[in-house]
Amino acid sequence: MTFTLAVDAMGGDLGPRVTLKAVQQILAEHSDLSIQYYISSSESSWLDDELSNSASYSAAVNSRLHIHYCEQAVEMTDKPSHALRRKQQSTMALALKSIANNETSACISCGNTGALLALSRYTLSTFIDIDRPAMARDIPTVAKPLLLLDLGANIDVGAEGLLQFAVLGVAWRKAQGLQKPRLGVLNIGKEASKGTEEIRLAGQLICELEGIEYAGFVEADELYRGELDIVVCDGFHGNIALKTSEGLLTHVSQQFELLLKSSLLGRGLSFFANPLIERFKRQLDPVLHSGALLLGVNGLVVKSHGKSDQEAFYQSLRYALLQAKSGSDQRLSRELDKLAI
Repeated sequence: MTFTLAVDAMGGDLGPRVTLKAVQQILAEHSDLSIQYYISSSESSWLDDELSNSASYSAAVNSRLHIHYCEQAVEMTDKPSHALRRKQQSTMALALKSIANNETSACISCGNTGALLALSRYTLSTFIDIDRPAMARDIPTVAKPLLLLDLGANIDVGAEGLLQFAVLGVAWRKAQGLQKPRLGVLNIGKEASKGTEEIRLAGQLICELEGIEYAGFVEADELYRGELDIVVCDGFHGNIALKTSEGLLTHVSQQFELLLKSSLLGRGLSFFANPLIERFKRQLDPVLHSGALLLGVNGLVVKSHGKSDQEAFYQSLRYALLQAKSGSDQRLSRELDKLAI
């Protein structure tokens, strides 16, 4: 069986050259994969030269890379409403339309998050009873992955929206085989009286869901304990929690390396400690966990980090291919039918 992915090559901070290298890398590793590559026509000159002069990848690899030159691209400064009204011929919109037309199994983009959400809702529509899709990602913890949602797609969300995020998270975990996932709601305290009125109301609604173990309100310092399967929050706080965690990991790693280099004893210990440090960094490295899933739309849409380098975008492609091969979107749909709100 063969699989086809759609790639929106535009929008990342490092430009489309990064996405091209990642695409060629994954094509070389998977002979059952082809990629529809949507890129701005303004990039045609260097891209044509790159493909014709590429010595690192065979003609067989590049033959499974299908280029689509587009007249428009969604800019990071574009408002979602502008992208929806004015950018229907953009790389992002056309990549999403390829899913709707059953030409591809998933779309991967490192572009404008708000525009990706708006165009995905318009092009693919949402599941029944789901008004707002959520950006979700597995976060590595000491025991098991934690599904955190939303990560920035929805900044201002009420109680009903948080309930829908909980349903999406539970359905996704159940689609992966977890029968009774443990779910918490991110808050500033564990007490029922803490938080905004909408968060308190969301807690009351979510605790009535069947088929879950509701852990109540959880604080941010509990995210990495490995005791939860899902944590629900609005996109504003979810994005801050994620970015703070990524920044802290970088800071701790850098400080530890500086500490080892600061003394003769440290430099001696580094010979033995470096393999452990690298193992620690790989377990938590956000690059290796790159790729957030847009849960709630009728199709697989993966958002890669805007700062993605070749390795990060490759990991997003790899994640999308894994989900496409496993049929996770079909299983999600079936689980959502069982969890009707």
